[in-house]
Amino acid sequence: MKTLLLAGVAAAALSAVSLPALAEDAAAPTGLWERDTLTGDWDGLRTKLIDHGVTLGLKYTGEVFETPSGGIRHGGVYEDQFLLTGDFDLEKLINLTGSTAHVSAFTVNGRGPSVNNVGNNMDASGVELYRQRQTRLWTLWYQWAAADSSTSFRIGQLSVDDEFFLSTTSANLLNTTFVWNALGFDNLAGGTPNRYGLTNGPGYPLGAPGFRFQYNPSDHVSWLTAAFTHQPESFDRPGTQFRFDGDAFVITELQYLENQAKDATGKPVAYKLGAWYDTGKFNEQLYGVNGPSTVQKTGTWALYGVADRTVWQSEDGKAFSVFLRGGFAPDRYNLVNGYIDGGFGYKGLIPGREADIVTFGVAYANAGDSTVTFDKNQRLYSRTNTPIRDYETILELNYTYNVAPWWSIQPDVQYVLHPNFGAASPLPNASITKSIPDATVFGLRTSITF
Repeated sequence: MKTLLLAGVAAAALSAVSLPALAEDAAAPTGLWERDTLTGDWDGLRTKLIDHGVTLGLKYTGEVFETPSGGIRHGGVYEDQFLLTGDFDLEKLINLTGSTAHVSAFTVNGRGPSVNNVGNNMDASGVELYRQRQTRLWTLWYQWAAADSSTSFRIGQLSVDDEFFLSTTSANLLNTTFVWNALGFDNLAGGTPNRYGLTNGPGYPLGAPGFRFQYNPSDHVSWLTAAFTHQPESFDRPGTQFRFDGDAFVITELQYLENQAKDATGKPVAYKLGAWYDTGKFNEQLYGVNGPSTVQKTGTWALYGVADRTVWQSEDGKAFSVFLRGGFAPDRYNLVNGYIDGGFGYKGLIPGREADIVTFGVAYANAGDSTVTFDKNQRLYSRTNTPIRDYETILELNYTYNVAPWWSIQPDVQYVLHPNFGAASPLPNASITKSIPDATVFGLRTSITF
């Protein structure tokens, strides 16, 4: 199957050579450059499946990153992801009123930029994994919704970054923190307890068993609450453990939304306030990741907010949007106690390219006072001038060039200040007294929907 997919990608890339001529000749909406997917309607089969409640999707994401300066080593890396999704309208399929289901799985191959070259905390790519190759189930859930759409209930293996703490504008950026940010993935439990000190929470690439309730008291206001098992799926497993460990991660979010539909004519607006609480046990940062269990605390929390709105748009589809997200958590049992990101997106900057988007974002994650005190104590006890962690900052600029509705190309540049909060390089034989140098990262991503 993968061979066929790669062949399809190669065919699409080669066909780009004759793109201008093909674009001029294709008058019908079902032409190659107008259709929503590369493979089209499968001679009517895709439409028949959708009419019967089955929507299948396959998306390829391939990317290269080069680190010419800074980081833990220089050089280039390549990685790709195949994401398979299935959405099922169970009312059409088996006459189950108000019911839908969803499944997603992916395979990732190659080497990621942050683990191998940059050494930073907020990964340069949202595709990147800790392991070079992995195939896993991500989400698998059932949802029931009331006929008037006032309430819905979802249960199964969920991913928190599907619905919570999200900004539409920031999602165009490649760095993982602009989707599931450092306040979450640095502080919540990882999928491998007490191993490597990994953290993540129930967001990509890990799913966790749980449920989500949504109440919509009006057209613009929504309230979402979800509960996940505290310990998500393991990084080194295929995502089919469905782990229940007795503790829970609970998150709630109040949303005010306007003009979120694709066909909306007004300016999109989104304001969100949220909080979470995790009932699991967390090590006191004064004693490090692997501190004694006698200084563990039961439960930790965070508060956060999101603002994302279009401040200007024209009749021909151009638009300028801004975003701001931020939150805080108690520093004693959390590595990151303060986080903020913000930026803008401009759609249609280049004349004749109204579907393209240029996006800029800045993200800042602050190491808490307890973490800083731990590092100072380590320096004192070891009598070496080891670095003291403080913060990490990401600056990112990219351009989304939409070749066709099913194909986009994104050149990207990131600058990383204080990689891994200013810690020393983890590489063997590296200096333990010097922080990882600030890094420049150039990237190029291509995405194809089959």
